[in-house]
Amino acid sequence: MTELDSSPVQQYSPDNTYTSNNSYPIYVIVGTGPVGVRCAQKLLEFCDEAQVVIYGAETESPYNRVKLSQYLSRHVELAELDNPILGRRDHRLAEYIDRKILSIDRTQKTVTDAAGNTQPYTKLILATGSNPAIPQIAGTDLPTVYPFRSLRNTNDLVSLRDRHADICVIGAGALGLEAATALKTPKNTVTLQSRGYLLSGLLGEEGEAFLKSSLSALGVNLKMGDSLQAIEADGKKSRLRFASGKTLSVDAIVLCTGIQPEVTLARQSGLDTQRGIVVNKWMQTSDPDIYAVGECAEFDQKIYQLVRPGYEQVESCCSHIRRNHGGALLQRPYTGSYTDIQLKIAHIPCAIIGDVAVDNIEYQHNLQRDAYRNRFKGVYRQLFVKNGRILGAVYIGSWDEANDLRQAVAQQEKVNQRTLKNFANTGRLFGKQTATSIKHFPDSYLVCQCNSVSKGDLCKTISEGKRSLNELQQATTAGSVCGSCRPLMAELLDTPAPNLVMRHARGILITSALSLLLIALAFLMPAAPVPDTVQTAFSWQKLWYDNFWKQVTGYTILVLCLLTAALSVRKRWKKFTLGHMDHWRYAHSVIGLISLLALVVHTGFRLGESLNLALMLVFLTATATGSLVGVFMARNHHWTDLKLREHRKWWSRVHYALLWALPVLLSYHILAVYYF
Repeated sequence: MTELDSSPVQQYSPDNTYTSNNSYPIYVIVGTGPVGVRCAQKLLEFCDEAQVVIYGAETESPYNRVKLSQYLSRHVELAELDNPILGRRDHRLAEYIDRKILSIDRTQKTVTDAAGNTQPYTKLILATGSNPAIPQIAGTDLPTVYPFRSLRNTNDLVSLRDRHADICVIGAGALGLEAATALKTPKNTVTLQSRGYLLSGLLGEEGEAFLKSSLSALGVNLKMGDSLQAIEADGKKSRLRFASGKTLSVDAIVLCTGIQPEVTLARQSGLDTQRGIVVNKWMQTSDPDIYAVGECAEFDQKIYQLVRPGYEQVESCCSHIRRNHGGALLQRPYTGSYTDIQLKIAHIPCAIIGDVAVDNIEYQHNLQRDAYRNRFKGVYRQLFVKNGRILGAVYIGSWDEANDLRQAVAQQEKVNQRTLKNFANTGRLFGKQTATSIKHFPDSYLVCQCNSVSKGDLCKTISEGKRSLNELQQATTAGSVCGSCRPLMAELLDTPAPNLVMRHARGILITSALSLLLIALAFLMPAAPVPDTVQTAFSWQKLWYDNFWKQVTGYTILVLCLLTAALSVRKRWKKFTLGHMDHWRYAHSVIGLISLLALVVHTGFRLGESLNLALMLVFLTATATGSLVGVFMARNHHWTDLKLREHRKWWSRVHYALLWALPVLLSYHILAVYYF
């Protein structure tokens, strides 16, 4: 190709008139968000004889805006947001940060940036994204009101969370749900407010009830169906007034009320705009040399607010540009996208796959709905099937078949009634669960459905030296959209993945540790001496040897043992759904500690003999294994050992086995005391 000047990009004074006489095309991209970066990557890949120039208005280097919620919730570090353009060292690429484009001269085919520099283009791609939609109500300009759109906004929210500010999140879409759960701490209150339904009602009534229950268990207060009327200053706080007349006083308000496509530049240059920049099937605007992709583009009267449709638009756009400059047409014209929603609310996966919008579903003929519910685990799954083909799905809670499900919905795979009946009973759609590792799957298996990255692509990249999740993502784009494939990527890398955080983790850890300490003392402390006479003053010895107190402490231990068994009833009796399981686990842990204290009073650290010794050993060992399980469960969000779950399973099985022996030995002990 023609050699370029030593400067990164040809620049001209705005007073100069430019006439193109270059032998190579210049493709200019406005916007360094994920979609703009993908444009640059594809153009460098598709077009060997081209210079690519990209402009960003933000001061930060390109970052993955999709992961801001995960950054806010501490699931990813700041460094993992980096989204560099692949091949950025290519001399064909020029990248400008903090250089907002102010105008487009369509006649001269140039753009002018905020510094007054003029850049010519052969083709121009607008990837200007969107701005937060601010409700038209009084008080949204107060300093206590925060949008949630950029990295700078997110850092502001991190500061709010770290000082445990009481917060109200306005909007119950995907962003609002993720923000509310990410901002919740044990020391603050978070209220999620919306005038409508969660996720615009896409979950259905039953699915929404499951999600509301999960949000409440996380400590997020819900205020639904009551629209916000005004925000008022209230000293250092803000007061929200609702249509019902109720008010709420908080430290900060976070707006997650949708987006407004950024069309200012397009409108000023005379391009056709409605809500967004109007484009055709190749993403061309009313000017055939200017394209628009992502959230700023309006195709078939639709604005797509997710990144995956933007990536699909990029494929059609860049393929069309390549064809116009002598290349083959690689992609089909853009025809629209599925609006799949994949989000992780704290540790609760939630997804809407396929077209399950109420307006579309209600008018479907021969539509069959099949659902699986497990209230104990907080799992809800619903399939939408028409004429034996899967049209869509909704699920709340983890589902190990999620990747296969997305592929089945995308291809509208057939499913028979026997399979659907099995799904309604077991929650599984593709047969029995297997322990097969991703390493045993064929290289053609699509690990990342969003970006069509196969296992073979990932293995090849790993063999080239990419040995971390972040490096693998940047090299292949896998995991950069919804992130649901990251556990599979971690498995290929043999990288441990953190487990879920449990409620009352600190309390369970403390009680479990104290229980283990008491058990250790029971074995290490010397036994209490036997008194010479039963005529003793009220003392520890009287508690240990007086018949009355022996019975009090003995029956106390018996009652406490029965109470600990209530956890098993809660776990196994599906109709018994009172309270969240983590609350029961905490109570179970506390009762176990109290039982040990009662045992100290009852025995005086004497292990006994014969069957009494067996009873003591079984009781102490059962409590010790239960405490170890409690420690593992309380700390498993800090420990990332790949074998952690197996350790927990092993200790749990020993704990259960010992508990079966305990009633028999207790019965014999009581019988021996009263009969003999």
